[in-house]
Parts: sequence; structure tokens; C-alpha cells
Amino acid sequence: MPGMWKVTDKLNARAAKGPGPERRRYRVYGVALLALGVFALVPGLMEPKIPSLIAAGGFAAVMGVWCLCLRERTPLRPPSSCKRGAAELLAGRRAVDWEKAAAAVRFDGNGMTASAQKNREAVPYGDMTGIFETARLWLLVYGGEKALLLQKKDLASGEAAAFLPFLRDKINNKAYQ
Repeated sequence: MPGMWKVTDKLNARAAKGPGPERRRYRVYGVALLALGVFALVPGLMEPKIPSLIAAGGFAAVMGVWCLCLRERTPLRPPSSCKRGAAELLAGRRAVDWEKAAAAVRFDGNGMTASAQKNREAVPYGDMTGIFETARLWLLVYGGEKALLLQKKDLASGEAAAFLPFLRDKINNKAYQ
């Protein structure tokens, strides 16, 4: 890991310096392209007119002007209302004692039962509307506007590969039960 820290420190030091040689490089490119564009455009416009030379000169001149006008773009900063909302959300998450908030989710023949501390919610398969899978998670949608995010690593019994087809089968067959 020390190698990774060295690379991170180098990148942070470079970012702290700000735009330097890159900005000058674009100015040099801009001047060179503009000069080449004018150098090619002027003879192309004289008799006999050569369309390919006019096109190449015009393109080089436009690119030169574009490079000279190219500015360092600063990323948009989020508005203060978003920062306030994010701060409130993080403060709320930090206030929760996650050791005490442990939940258990069980699937049986009737549906899903989710229990945390003293709260218990039973959801029949008929109320479930969809299941989505990522590399590490399952997202179970139920009750119209509710969703439950389940980590694959937390599966206590059964196989992860068999869970998704089992649940999809139960959700798709709810009309026939």
C-alpha cells in the first residue's frame, strides 16, 4: 500500500498546483495553428484558387482560434440547499447506532418478513412488484412505493444463484395463486 499512497500524494500535489503548463501548451498550439491556417489560407485564395488548401487553411485557423479561446472550465458547485440537505442526511445517518438497528429478513412460503428491533413487517408475494440484481445487491420493490435493498453477502441460508429465480418465480406467479 505505500506505493499507492505515494501516487495519491503526487496526484494531490499536482492538483494543488493548478493549471500551469497545460494552459501555455494550448496557447502555443493556438498560435501555431492560426499561423499555419493563415499561411495556407492566403495562397489558397489567390489565383488559381485551390479548394483543398482553402479548406485546410480555414480549418487550421478555426482550430487555432478555438485553442486560444479554450479556457479552464471549473466544475459546477452544488447549490447551498443541496449541501444543507446532504449535511442533514449525513447527520441523521451518523446519529443511528447501527449495532442496535440490525434487521432480519426472512422469505418463506407466504412471503417476506422483515423485522428490526420491535418492528415487524410482513409482505406477501402478491404485493411484490419486482426484483433487480447487481453484482453485490438485490433490490426488491413492493407495496407500490417501497423498496428493500439486500446485500448478497448477508444471505444466511441457501444459495445466492438460486435466490433470484426463486423470487422471480414467486412474483410472476402471484396472479395464479
